[in-house]
Amino acid sequence: MTTPLPVALVTPLTGPDAALGLAALRGMTLWARDERLPPPWDEVGVTAYDAHPDPVGAMRSAAAAEPAAVFGPIGPRAALAALGATGRVVFNAGAPSTRFMRQSFPHVVNVAAPTSTWPRGVLSAIRSVDRHARRVALLASGDLAVELTSVTKAAARSQGYDVTSNVFPPGRGAQTARLLPPADVLIVHGGADDELEIANVLLRRSWRAAAFSTAVSAEATATLGALREGLLAPASWAPDSVAEVGTGPTAREFSADFATLHGVPPTATAAWAYVGGLILGRCIRYCGGVGDASLLAAARGLDTTTMLGRFRLDEATGLQVGHQVPIVQWQSGASWTVWPREAARAPFHHPRWNAPPPGGVDVEAGARPADAPAGEGTATGPGPEPTLPLPAQDAPARPFGLGRPRPGLGSGFGARWPASPAPEGSSGGLSGPDANAGRPAGWPG
Repeated sequence: MTTPLPVALVTPLTGPDAALGLAALRGMTLWARDERLPPPWDEVGVTAYDAHPDPVGAMRSAAAAEPAAVFGPIGPRAALAALGATGRVVFNAGAPSTRFMRQSFPHVVNVAAPTSTWPRGVLSAIRSVDRHARRVALLASGDLAVELTSVTKAAARSQGYDVTSNVFPPGRGAQTARLLPPADVLIVHGGADDELEIANVLLRRSWRAAAFSTAVSAEATATLGALREGLLAPASWAPDSVAEVGTGPTAREFSADFATLHGVPPTATAAWAYVGGLILGRCIRYCGGVGDASLLAAARGLDTTTMLGRFRLDEATGLQVGHQVPIVQWQSGASWTVWPREAARAPFHHPRWNAPPPGGVDVEAGARPADAPAGEGTATGPGPEPTLPLPAQDAPARPFGLGRPRPGLGSGFGARWPASPAPEGSSGGLSGPDANAGRPAGWPG
């Protein structure tokens, strides 16, 4: 006779975000298979509740079933509604946002760093090699625009930048871009279509650095050609990483196990759901029980590493501060992790016009490496020659001394979801990019 640990997953299983929700469920299913809990539990049972179109109703149904633990939905809007509808401890692996601070949501365990913090890494990377950059131009759109603007301005003040910000409605990126004044650094956060239009308008200017939230995707940026070289972007995870971890498998081990079990490669959403389960398991082993108060106390005191980086909650805010959103840079037609420094897989080339052009000859000289995996963050071919002459530098760029680059985060595996029947043991509507592989919210999904 088995004694299962009941776990509830509130996630969209129908509607426009169904692919993300199914990815999360697949990640949780793999975790349930792999987890080894102390007695009396000898297995994990995951029940899924469809968060579309009513995340509040789904969360209430999940809480009414009295599971040992609850995992929250994908996306900030659904998460705000669902997390406000329960007092149960909820492991938030699908909506990383500064809105879920301890002061407002004391029952939430934030598994991932807030998506809106990615410009902080961009500014830190630039400042580490450039004392002269001062002016930052920020264009933002979408659900996270206000939050991201606030985070960026706070990070800029602490590092000696001045920010000019513009929040624009979706579909008006190009019009807003044409009115943007000159600056040293360009940061853009919006939908993929808007960002592509903005890139075609603004990347012909000589920015010292430029970063776009969706530029991690090879498909989304392929038409930019040489304009893509040197671009910075937030990423989510490195599926091929073999870095040592304190909890759970390496990313490469997880990727192989996931593909074997589900027949498709894992996405960032699936990876974060799996890691959310790892954190729950670690908390249970630490406190020996599943009471909400015990689990919350264990999570707040936990400091470990998983395949996605460090896990540590800020004592004051409850936000995830152990993990940083990785920053990649396009160099020689491939994207490489360049920040944070300890996770970098290639030197950070700065200013932007120092990035190796497409079709270089050697990594050490600034070209695409021979060991870069095919299809992982690669361009469709050499892009056109730059349309503007390269500006002269007013300060020499000194890339980090990090040695030979290794394959970077790239665009991940992509999300392809074949039709499949509802997993056994699930409920709540299974009858029924990754959104933006470059964006941790949707990231982790």
